[in-house]
Amino acid sequence: MAVAVVNGLLILLALIIVFNFGAYTLLLELIARFRNVDHKIDPDYRPSVTLLIAAYNEGNVLKEKLQNSLAIDYPGDLLEIIVVSDGSSDNTDDIVKTFEARGIKLIAKSANDGKATSLNIGMTQIESDIVVLSDANVMYQRNSILQLVRHFADPIIGAVSGKVVLLNDGLSYSDAENAYYQVEHNIQQLESNTGNMIGADGAMYALRRELFRPLLKDTLNDDFVLSMGVIQQGRRLIFEPQALGYEQNRSEIASEYHRKVRIVIGGIQSLKRKHVWPPNGNPLTAVKFTCHKIMRWFIGPVIVLFIALSILSGILSGNYLLPILACGIALLCPLLHTATRFFPSLQKIRFISISNYLTVMVKASIVGCYKAATGQQINWT
Repeated sequence: MAVAVVNGLLILLALIIVFNFGAYTLLLELIARFRNVDHKIDPDYRPSVTLLIAAYNEGNVLKEKLQNSLAIDYPGDLLEIIVVSDGSSDNTDDIVKTFEARGIKLIAKSANDGKATSLNIGMTQIESDIVVLSDANVMYQRNSILQLVRHFADPIIGAVSGKVVLLNDGLSYSDAENAYYQVEHNIQQLESNTGNMIGADGAMYALRRELFRPLLKDTLNDDFVLSMGVIQQGRRLIFEPQALGYEQNRSEIASEYHRKVRIVIGGIQSLKRKHVWPPNGNPLTAVKFTCHKIMRWFIGPVIVLFIALSILSGILSGNYLLPILACGIALLCPLLHTATRFFPSLQKIRFISISNYLTVMVKASIVGCYKAATGQQINWT
């Protein structure tokens, strides 16, 4: 009986792992064959728009960002640009002031108390129909806002996420990151085609102003909470791949690891607060939410539990093939990850680069889940 229970759990955990590393995409492709949700698109639709940029010590990129924003192809009388400076201590405020004569508005906060507070304050100054939220280091293609807002001609659309392309040449893990985001963008498109995508890209997304819900000050994943809030209010969240932005990624793998830890902690925070759960009566969105986000956040502990149960199964049944395979794979990936620290040239081998990137994701999941479970604080600025 004990062996049957353990093996049943192993099958369940194996399915979660397989879904996390590829099967979810196959499921979406299958669903898309039978379900394709359309909506009205009007390329001539021109609502009033505010481009809201939350910035903290972004002096090194902000001038380029503001020049890029002013060059966006959208009627000037319908587009407002606001920068909320979150208590910046560099020249961020001074740079924005040089653009005030060209219509860019600065909201300068005296204290650095987080992006969530900056967004809350910025939204109180906005009266436009649509708000486009942007990071300061992402440059938009000229027609990006036109591509985003044409979907809002249909009242069912509550938010539209753009496609941000990472420029990461020179980074040790660039091939792996590019492969990851190629899969991620495909998932976002399939999710959108079948109803709702799960979570917008915080670097470029638009939402109806009236659907904005003020954020708690310590909210970590503000983009995820806001965009899933749109779904909770009965509107659709979709993906627009023609709305392009470009972000120069200069962070090496250690910084990427810390970013992913933060995402996991923020994801669990949002689950606890029930700010992101899909509404009742929308089972497909609930399935997507579970497969795309919850399984990904908890994949590290799932793998650890799978290995532990594999060993237990071997002890109970006397068959050690599965424990040996599980432990072998579990050891191989960290060993390859460690080897790349001493021999960086190994990252040029695609298999090792991807293995290293996935190992970092799993490690971040384990650490993020541990910190969330133990209530460890993380800086939200």
